[in-house]
Amino acid sequence: MVCNKKHGPGNFGKVYLALYNFVQFLGWSYILLLVIIHILSNKCYIGVWKFVQFPVQIFQSLALLEVIHCLVGLVPTSAFLTFIQIGSRLVVVWGILESVPEPDVVNCVGVPMLLVAWSIAEITRYLYYALTLYNFCPWLLVWCRYSLFVVLYPTGVTGEILTMLTAFPYIRDRQMLSILLPNRANFSFHFHYVLIAILLSYIPFFPQLFGHLWKQRCRVLSPVKNKEQ
Repeated sequence: MVCNKKHGPGNFGKVYLALYNFVQFLGWSYILLLVIIHILSNKCYIGVWKFVQFPVQIFQSLALLEVIHCLVGLVPTSAFLTFIQIGSRLVVVWGILESVPEPDVVNCVGVPMLLVAWSIAEITRYLYYALTLYNFCPWLLVWCRYSLFVVLYPTGVTGEILTMLTAFPYIRDRQMLSILLPNRANFSFHFHYVLIAILLSYIPFFPQLFGHLWKQRCRVLSPVKNKEQ
C-alpha cells in the first residue's frame, strides 16, 4: 500500500512496506510465469490451477497483512474495504477452488481468466506501491497501474463469476462449508447463500468500483487538464 505523504509510516515502516510489496510483486510474477509456461507447454489451460495452486494460496493469503497495515496506521486505507476486497478473492481461492476440486470447476474457463487478470494487476500494483514509497516510479508503470484495469477488472470479475457459478451446484447440494441444525449453538450457516450474496453484489459494486478507478485514472494521468476544469 502507498504511505500517507503527510505522516508516512516512518523509515522502518517504509522499509517493511517496500519489502512486503516487493515480495508480493515477485510472488505474482512467479504465478504469471507458471500460468504462461503451463498454457504454452500443454497448449491449453486445463490443469493450470493444480500447477499454480500452492503459490496462489500463499500470496493471496499473505495479502491479509494489508488489513493489519490499515489497522496499525501504516497505510491510510480503510481496513474494512481492504478486507472486503481481499476476502472476495479468498472465497474463490479457499472456498471454491480448494474446497470443490471437481474437474469441471478447477478446469473452468474462468480460472485462467482470473489467474491472468489477478497476476498482471498485482504485479503492477505492488511494484507501483514499492517504488512510490521512495518517490520513484517510471511513467510507464504509472500508466499501467491506472490503465490496465480497463481490461483486467472485467476479465477478473468475469472469471470469478464463472468459477463461482460452476462450483455453486456442488456447494449447494453437498451443503459444503455450512453449519446445519440441530446443533448446540442453535445456529445455522449456509455457504451457498454467501455465494449468492457475493454474486449479487457484483451488480451494484462493479460499476461503482470501475467508475472510481476511471476517475483515479483521469486524475493521475491528466492532472493539468483536471486543474483547468
